[in-house]
Amino acid sequence: MIIMLGQLPDARLNPNKRLHRSVVWRARREAREQAGWLALAAGVPTQPLRKAHITITFVAGDGVRRDIDNLFASMKGYIDGIVDAGVIADDSALNVSYTIRYERREKANTIIEIEEIG
Repeated sequence: MIIMLGQLPDARLNPNKRLHRSVVWRARREAREQAGWLALAAGVPTQPLRKAHITITFVAGDGVRRDIDNLFASMKGYIDGIVDAGVIADDSALNVSYTIRYERREKANTIIEIEEIG
């Protein structure tokens, strides 16, 4: 399954922003809802995946330098939305592994690829 956000993760979710908790909570809720709807549109499996590997590709559309660990930390709400949609049964460390990539292209995007593993 491939889910494309069409942008980089919401900047309000960056741990370095140090925003008020209500702003961060709202941003995380919006990210969760967005990812859930995109997962449903992509087609949820009949049974949630018990074990999965998630490859996240961050595509920057500009020359700004970014820390990949901050981008990854910003993804928590999006991953929770994918779990809420029923794609993955659980996003704990025992059930999910990750590969993180960073690329530069013309248009910003975040591509989430989910595949079942044994």
